[in-house]
Amino acid sequence: MILRLFLIVWVILSCYNAPPAKIIIMPPTKEMRPDLIEDTIYSKGYMSEYDIWEFLRTKPSEVEVLETFGLPDSVWLDDLESTKFIYYFVDMIQDYNTIEISTKTDSVSGFEWD
Repeated sequence: MILRLFLIVWVILSCYNAPPAKIIIMPPTKEMRPDLIEDTIYSKGYMSEYDIWEFLRTKPSEVEVLETFGLPDSVWLDDLESTKFIYYFVDMIQDYNTIEISTKTDSVSGFEWD
């Protein structure tokens, strides 16, 4: 009886197909791909601090963030692979500003911008 139950469970579990893992693509940094650096409305100084805050508050996609701010200075993925941290160095304050991108939605999930 136990052997029969074990075989049934084994057959069921062996037929189970786990969903494929989502591939997480990290954006390139300025150092990795200097050939991709382009002027943006941010790099040209066309965005005020208020404009930046309002833009990020709307939870734009990662593509929109990169189009607006350009390539980041650094990127990191958290241990749970749920959030990408995109860092932009601000020379004027000698500090990094952070934009958090959800790997599930590929959009802004949080930010710290001084």
